[in-house]
Amino acid sequence: YTPTLHYTPTSKLATWTGEKWLELYPPMHTARSSPGVLTMGDLIIVSGGRGADGKEVDTIEFLNIKNKKWIQSNRKLPRPLSHHHMALCGEYIYIYYWYNGYFWRMHKKNFMASLTNNAVYHWEQLKNATEFSSLLQYSTLPVLVGPDGIFIFEKKKWTRISKETSYHYNCTASLNGTTFLTI
Repeated sequence: YTPTLHYTPTSKLATWTGEKWLELYPPMHTARSSPGVLTMGDLIIVSGGRGADGKEVDTIEFLNIKNKKWIQSNRKLPRPLSHHHMALCGEYIYIYYWYNGYFWRMHKKNFMASLTNNAVYHWEQLKNATEFSSLLQYSTLPVLVGPDGIFIFEKKKWTRISKETSYHYNCTASLNGTTFLTI
């Protein structure tokens, strides 16, 4: 199942200055709505989303914020996705699809190598997670916060670390390694 939320795809990036929105960077190659986004050092990585035709896409592109150039990656998502979460936890990049709990990872070194060359590295599909949650970075391990509680992924399995729940599953952010904010 794919949620049918409707947003207008855009290729523009906007930066909040504290007073107003500015377009400081060039547009992406692909207009998207509801992509997964991850920052890693000087890179902004944008993956998936819904394209101008309304269909989910599996492409990944990244922006080097120093030289302000977008590069279309050779790397693809494990399947077309939108409304997904990405997180860098320890040595791995994780992708979580909140609607059905699909969960993948790739070592960040392999991910970076596959961004610009034809190296073949595959996403490792892991045990599905609880649905309707937010993927957060917790120290070096991924954490899900949602309506079924708080779960941590360790030793290739999910463990509930709290029965406390959050019904604001798409409005959760990690403030640091041990504190979450839900809105």
